[in-house]
Amino acid sequence: MSDLLNIELINSLPQPFWVSENGKDWWWPVNDIDVQTGLMRIDVCGKLQACHFADWSYMRDGDLTSHDPDTFYLEDDSP
Repeated sequence: MSDLLNIELINSLPQPFWVSENGKDWWWPVNDIDVQTGLMRIDVCGKLQACHFADWSYMRDGDLTSHDPDTFYLEDDSP
């Protein structure tokens, strides 16, 4: 099975990561990301909640730099 997400890009950014649905109200800390499936766990009020990387519209790194989540996907090079 090949990776869905770019682990080199993820590991190159300062952590922790935070995700948000709208980029304004709530930012949830990311606990871990599975780069093969896109599954991730976020900390919601002290409890881990499973979700998918595609569920989030906004992501920021430990330096509070925003990133487009679509840039984390590996491109399929097949014809």
